[in-house]
Amino acid sequence: MLLFAILSACVEEEMREVKLYDKPSTEVSASKTEIKFGESIDFTSSSVKNLTTTWTFEGGIPASSINANVNVTYNVPGTYEAKLVIKYIDNTVETKKFTINVKGIDAPLPYGGTAVTIPGIVEAENYNLGGEGVAYHDTEEINLAVQNGSPRYRTDDGVDVEVGTNVTAITHTEVGEWVNYTIKVPTTGQYDFDFKVSSGASTGGKPIQLQLVNAKTGITSNLGQTSGIPNTGGYNNYVSKIISGVNLTEGENTFRVLFMGSNTNLDKFNISVSVPSPPINGVGIFTERETTSSNPGIAPPPNSGNMAITIVSNGTNHGSKALFYHFDPTGNGNPQNGYALSHMDLTVSPYNASAYNFLNVAVKSSTPKKVRIRLNTNSGNYWVTLNPASPAYGMLWDGEWHELKIPFAQILRDGNGQPLSAVAAAKSTIKQFTIRTEDSDYSTAPNSFDYYIDDIYLTAE
Repeated sequence: MLLFAILSACVEEEMREVKLYDKPSTEVSASKTEIKFGESIDFTSSSVKNLTTTWTFEGGIPASSINANVNVTYNVPGTYEAKLVIKYIDNTVETKKFTINVKGIDAPLPYGGTAVTIPGIVEAENYNLGGEGVAYHDTEEINLAVQNGSPRYRTDDGVDVEVGTNVTAITHTEVGEWVNYTIKVPTTGQYDFDFKVSSGASTGGKPIQLQLVNAKTGITSNLGQTSGIPNTGGYNNYVSKIISGVNLTEGENTFRVLFMGSNTNLDKFNISVSVPSPPINGVGIFTERETTSSNPGIAPPPNSGNMAITIVSNGTNHGSKALFYHFDPTGNGNPQNGYALSHMDLTVSPYNASAYNFLNVAVKSSTPKKVRIRLNTNSGNYWVTLNPASPAYGMLWDGEWHELKIPFAQILRDGNGQPLSAVAAAKSTIKQFTIRTEDSDYSTAPNSFDYYIDDIYLTAE
């Protein structure tokens, strides 16, 4: 009996309860796997006994995360992989994957179903199909040209297309309006866009900007911009405004013509292969255009006078740099009383300009104050006054570049005397190019005379 009792006690002691632990596991979900570009997805992980959690999101923002729950945005159309790698406390590893489809915009639809192959002419009224916000943007739903009596050209009426006797054109333009065109480019290279435009407004029209539209996202990039449109003598009188040297890639491309303001009619644009322009027959003073000769101007250091000059690299008229003449009556090192100016010396001074008859200069300003464009010579100072009340040479104070061609015959001694063209001693001894405020319109207010200057050169014709 004693032996049996001992054995029974040993058996009871060996029969203890053993608990088995749960196996490591992970539950993963994505709120959706197909979205439009710019949208987001919520990724969620619920793990048991995980040691580390590592997400990677191809094409997403963020690209990776160690958090269990992550919101990821996809901005570029395409097919991507989202992956979660879990390492558990027992050192085992598990991987979960999702395939994410990010959709782009619908393919563009050229007017007539076939893209125009260039070189060639694109008629403005033959913009893409697709309607408001897709093929065009217009500030009002109706076709204002038709409302004013024009025959109807096409049924999607948002764009103001006027059918005239000789020209069918986009009219009644307003700032921010645009039209898209899908064009077939046969060979990668540089091309020129020649826009046929008109304006009957007394102050002319606004520039046109050319943009490339991303075929997947609709996002635009700037390819160039025309200068301002002059008063062409009526809305039926069309002139050329050219954007040259535009880099295009072989294949179908969608372009956007963006109107920067009102009073600009667009008839058509001709796209041709760029041909290098011959050098300008003249002398370059401050320009990156190719000229037959050069006498570079030397800008003074900043704060040398109330009209301080700095070299800027953004928003130039041509090339990579321009001059900014900034009115600074307090932050200068050489105060001037009752006027403001700055000179730019010529490298060779005095310079014999007897062979030339025109001063060419590009000017941009949005501060409508009278200012003098002046050439200093050994025989005195000769200038013209740019007057907002009486615009000349195509100058407008609209914050856009305007290329002025000023005859020596209109550049007068002290602004009202003999013309530079008639004084040989002056024409042969040019020393400086100067911007100076006009005494009758002087102001001490900061920023009263902010002018951008580019492409200064002399020509015979």
